[in-house]
Amino acid sequence: MAKAKPAKKTALLGKPKNGDRSYTANKLIAHLAAAVSAKGLGDVSKKQSAAFLEELVEVLFTYSPVGAKIPGLGKVVLRQVAARPARDGINPKTGEAIKIPAKPKSQKLVFRFSKEAKERIKK
Repeated sequence: MAKAKPAKKTALLGKPKNGDRSYTANKLIAHLAAAVSAKGLGDVSKKQSAAFLEELVEVLFTYSPVGAKIPGLGKVVLRQVAARPARDGINPKTGEAIKIPAKPKSQKLVFRFSKEAKERIKK
């Protein structure tokens, strides 16, 4: 009788180890491909997972001015930052008076976590 081949290791998410510095894009892409395939929804390649992730990011940026929602996680919004006038300041190192220039009105990309996500983190 032939020996059975050992099961392939999947890239499914495990607990982070002490040496892990971050969850990289490559790890996320491999995880998405393995998770979808493991659920029996068809074989998904890393290339397809990468394309999905790129499209998700594009949608988030496109809809951020009106609030792009990610169900169960939160939403990405553009926040308006008010203009700030020029002012006088003091260099803390030298004590010298300096002029701080004005800053124009701008926008800032902000991610707001949902209540559901915050509760899940607390557990």
